[in-house]
Amino acid sequence: MWEVRLWCALWAACCLLAQAPPPDGSKAYEDQPGDQDQPTVLAREKGRPGERSGKLLDVRFYADIAGVYDTGLIAPSVNGAGVTTAATFGIETGYGIIGTRRWKHGQLSVDYRGTDRHYSTRQLIQGLDQFLDLSYSHQFEHHLEADLKETAGDVSLANGIYSYLPLTSTDWFAIPYNELFDIRTRFAQSRIDLTWQKTARLSFGIGGDGYLVRRSSMLLAGLDGYSVRASAAYRLSRGQTVSVDYNQSRFDFQNTFGNARLQSAAAGYAVELSPRWQFAVRGGAILVDSLNIAQVAVDPAIAAIIGRSFANVTRFQSVYAPLAEVMLERRFERSVFTLQGSKGVSPGNGVYLTSRQTAAGLSYSYAGYGRWTLGVNAGYDELATIGQTLGKYTNLQGGAGVTYRMGPETHLELRYDYRHYTTQNALYQKDSSRLSLGLAFSAGATPLAIW
Repeated sequence: MWEVRLWCALWAACCLLAQAPPPDGSKAYEDQPGDQDQPTVLAREKGRPGERSGKLLDVRFYADIAGVYDTGLIAPSVNGAGVTTAATFGIETGYGIIGTRRWKHGQLSVDYRGTDRHYSTRQLIQGLDQFLDLSYSHQFEHHLEADLKETAGDVSLANGIYSYLPLTSTDWFAIPYNELFDIRTRFAQSRIDLTWQKTARLSFGIGGDGYLVRRSSMLLAGLDGYSVRASAAYRLSRGQTVSVDYNQSRFDFQNTFGNARLQSAAAGYAVELSPRWQFAVRGGAILVDSLNIAQVAVDPAIAAIIGRSFANVTRFQSVYAPLAEVMLERRFERSVFTLQGSKGVSPGNGVYLTSRQTAAGLSYSYAGYGRWTLGVNAGYDELATIGQTLGKYTNLQGGAGVTYRMGPETHLELRYDYRHYTTQNALYQKDSSRLSLGLAFSAGATPLAIW
């Protein structure tokens, strides 16, 4: 079912992308007139599919083969010495499509990657990983615009390129980027937004999401959920925008007892500090109503009768949590630097359920005129549970990758990723590294940047 869903979405995207060039004859990867006229708004997305180094790309298919070395691979098990880890060599073969196509009233962007991985000594997480990021926007008459987005995947590694895709987004609830274990995880999030441009300065928006996560281990919680929202934005000047929004979300956890309902209200401000510098901030509060199982101490007299000193009870809890996002971006001619931070509420990682989340991240990508492309990223995450008696979870990770165009269609690629996380238990923390070196094949005059 998951594979069918991914392939159907990809097939539809490829059919549309393969159509004739835009009616105006412009290239799909060039910025269109008017792009810079829109003020920066702290969007729910931290990057558009079909984009690298701040530039929209023409449609490109690619394939690659690489040798990999992974350390710190773990399954959901633990012994007296802590987590059981493994280090091993392997081979990956990959393929994908990336790009954007524009029409008079619409734009379609796709970013898909499939990776077939085989290790020399470990059988648990071998097989095909897939990730799809697909979006379509359409401009109707009477100042109405629709945006549709589908993000889905079937992945098995807790470290590497898939783990930092969301960066610090506070409402991409389905993407599993804080996973504790290297297990098969399937996820999907569907989104629709409608924006009505009432005047040149004032706009209103409504939207909704549905999302789910399924982990292959029955020891870990899955997720079903939805979100609905409404917003308004007012343009103070060509480069300044203020906004307000209201969101309501629900988490229903699978394989365990618990759910949560979130209501948030926030205000935002975005400004173009210069043609290349952009800054945005958003702040508010979240009301979290959570229901879960808690462990409580039993009265000593009762404990003497039943032979137990603790009991599990259901507990309902209402708490307020801060909501904050900040983003600073610098665009160069062929590169972009982004610094982001956020505070919000997350559905957790299958062990940690509804949690306060603090996150920060930075990224830099460069796609030069010559043969080189470069990408660097780093991030920090912290989870503090609401209703569970668990200590804080912290995650620190970073990575860097480079490609070199050796010929018209051949590229050398090298990437390294590192991750370290800790929990309340000193025996349950992990360091992992991932190194890959290989060749990629793709037609095109510019270097290939596939991260």
